[in-house]
Amino acid sequence: MTEDIEYPMTPEGWRDWLEIHLEISEEQGHEIAKNGTFPFESLIAVWEKEFSVEHGYSSSFIPALTRNKLGFINWVYLDQNEPDWSKSDSDRTS
Repeated sequence: MTEDIEYPMTPEGWRDWLEIHLEISEEQGHEIAKNGTFPFESLIAVWEKEFSVEHGYSSSFIPALTRNKLGFINWVYLDQNEPDWSKSDSDRTS
């Protein structure tokens, strides 16, 4: 069952995924990430739908994404390092 589990693992893959699921182009994503207006509520809602335990994902997957949402967006659109998924945005220093 878990062999069918797929999710993007690179910034490029996530940009494609976000364009499909949130209709945010790479250019739009870069701009809204840069100016701090990314629609995180919409992003989390799609994560909860697409990556649920019912779809075979770990119960810790969505919480890791959610607690690192800012780091995730910075990684995907602003060429920053991938978040340390075991931590959270609040663990990072600016």
